[in-house]
Amino acid sequence: MPGASSQKPLVRQQYNDIATLYDMLAEGDDGMIWFRHNLEGILRKMPGDAKVLDCSCGTGDQAIWLAQQGFDVHASDISDGMLEIAVQKAVKAGVEIAFFRSSWAALPEKTHETFNLVVAPGNSLSHLENISVIDDVFNSVRKVLKPTGWFFFDIRNWEKTLKEDNLELQEFNVSGQDGIYNVIYSYDMPAMNETGRMHVDIRAEREKEYKRYSFDFMPVSYRQFHDAALRAGFKNTKRRYFPGKDYYCMILS
Repeated sequence: MPGASSQKPLVRQQYNDIATLYDMLAEGDDGMIWFRHNLEGILRKMPGDAKVLDCSCGTGDQAIWLAQQGFDVHASDISDGMLEIAVQKAVKAGVEIAFFRSSWAALPEKTHETFNLVVAPGNSLSHLENISVIDDVFNSVRKVLKPTGWFFFDIRNWEKTLKEDNLELQEFNVSGQDGIYNVIYSYDMPAMNETGRMHVDIRAEREKEYKRYSFDFMPVSYRQFHDAALRAGFKNTKRRYFPGKDYYCMILS
């Protein structure tokens, strides 16, 4: 893969493994609603033919929503499996999106476009390989933005999460195309800037055994994001909390 790595190589395979189940697990996610709510102010300021890049598009929900608003949308992800589903959903939704696979650091090599807006939804920047690559990520995003463009992302409030130790085991049922699934989330919690792991154990109603999917993550502080943005040449940074302050979005320009 061209360019310096900015996401753990294992993350690509981790999301490939769960791609076909991802939408089932994400059903009803309030984070998607608050992401769009906080983004709408920026969208109103952009021209109708603005170019938008979703640089962690997953299975495509946010990219499809942006295309439905009339924007010229491009979308990338590190996971081939997630992209394959995103392409299928875009076709079904009747929207045209230019999909491509890329890490964040490789974006300037993978696209020759420049964008009015780059978004990174879904707490995706928690998958940085390590804290030393944060400058590569912000510099790469800055290179693919127009001079007056915005970078918008949401992230877990890791300072609050680590202080309160509030990522607890969760168990719930979800409905899939072929029945009910029991799901258990558990966490190996790290310190700030160290690698942790989220485990997702899934068992179909008709099965006896759970199948485990695991995902690496790394807590990063607001100050580290803020300072990396300034080093990359962003002049303005804003933070807006989601309800409960467990997540926030950052708006960089």
